[in-house]
Amino acid sequence: MATTHIKRSNSASRLINYAEKRSVLKDGLNLNIDYAKSELKQVREIYGNTGKTQAYASRISFSPKEFDPQNKMDQQKALDIAKEVYEKTYPNQQVALYEHIDTDSLHIHAVVGAIDLESGKKMHGNWHEFRDRLVHNTDEIVEQHGLEVTQPDPNRTEKRSMAEIKMAERGQPTWKDQIRQSVDETMGNPLIRDFQAFRDSLRQKAIDVWERGKNLTYQLIGTNYKTRGTKLGTDYEKETIYYELERRQQQFQETNRDTSTPDTARTNPAKPDVDRTSELSRNTDSATIDSQNSAGPTIETNRTNQPRSQSSLSNDLNQLVAKQREEQQTVGTDLTKRLRPVSKADRNTQSEDRRSAEQDKQQSEEQQRNLKKSQQSIKKERERHDGPSR
Repeated sequence: MATTHIKRSNSASRLINYAEKRSVLKDGLNLNIDYAKSELKQVREIYGNTGKTQAYASRISFSPKEFDPQNKMDQQKALDIAKEVYEKTYPNQQVALYEHIDTDSLHIHAVVGAIDLESGKKMHGNWHEFRDRLVHNTDEIVEQHGLEVTQPDPNRTEKRSMAEIKMAERGQPTWKDQIRQSVDETMGNPLIRDFQAFRDSLRQKAIDVWERGKNLTYQLIGTNYKTRGTKLGTDYEKETIYYELERRQQQFQETNRDTSTPDTARTNPAKPDVDRTSELSRNTDSATIDSQNSAGPTIETNRTNQPRSQSSLSNDLNQLVAKQREEQQTVGTDLTKRLRPVSKADRNTQSEDRRSAEQDKQQSEEQQRNLKKSQQSIKKERERHDGPSR
């Protein structure tokens, strides 16, 4: 059983310094392992490709059940298998191999040069693609040597690097744990039913998330700490998050559809008033019939007393009506007597108002005539002294 790992690096010399210092065995592809640093540098200078990425750091680890780190034969066999894997995966790259036995599992560090020796160009593409190709070739060659192929754990919902594992053992939280905890709290809210709500909730926790191809990328806001969901675990991948959000949205729509379905047993409010009235009248008639049927014996026993009670009731009603008529006539007579003096006073007041209005009108007309006369006399006086106006 073998596991693999690969990541980009901007310093090939630093990788070699770390791996060579602890190695028990070493070997190389397309280079002299004793001059690995200088030869990698020469290739970059020859092809004029001195960009940021100089090499890729990779590792293959073997299970202690299959190889004993202290056994010399197992050490050599593991190195040969690793060399075969990298030779098949990167045939045109410079690869330096260094075997370590400082842990429970025997493992080989590989420094893969970024320059293709045939084209002179760097390895282009997603490093996840490089890893997938490396994993595929590793499983294939390991199986050819009679070793067990590594099977992914379907119940493993979180992925942790060696650095995270060591920090967890020391009780130190990591920034990836902060992202995992925030995502767990957000998805624990049943009201989160779409990606926009999911993203807004994470932003309130100082975490941003966005889609990038087939993956989701998470980042702590205000920092350069970011990672993909595939590095956090299956519970944080795009497929898992979207599946849960779509399931909640579908369940929400079905619930609304059930609550909005009308009850056919009740009276339909959309019916016209005539139909509803007839329907209600039918219900009333049926209730009346039921009450009559239930009161049948009582009606039969009281039927002999009905004529006498009905005649006495009619006499009382007639007396009450006659009394009301008398009272109405009395009230009407009193009201007429009260209104007569009031109407007379109103007529007197109205006649006085009309007389005062006529007097005012006559006075205003007389004042206007006097004003015209004074104006004409003044005009004649001016003509007499000044002569006629032109």
